[in-house]
Amino acid sequence: MAYVTSCKFCDCIYYPVLDATIGRPYGLYVHGSSDTTGAVRGVETIATGLKWKPVLPPVLVRGALDQSSRDACWELGATVAASL
Repeated sequence: MAYVTSCKFCDCIYYPVLDATIGRPYGLYVHGSSDTTGAVRGVETIATGLKWKPVLPPVLVRGALDQSSRDACWELGATVAASL
């Protein structure tokens, strides 16, 4: 459900922000029960079209969220913030 909502959001913002956000850094966190491949591919395709730059590889969490996952998310967020 979150992925569908994200796609609708991206459909609405794509053209209005296309020129205004070129080169912006972004980070991606995906949490899934077993597979995150499709969600990552979808977001990376949109980000490529917007010419955004990933600051780190996506943080992929499958199953339960543990301390290691939380630490990776914190690092991702801090890196995005430092890149702005």
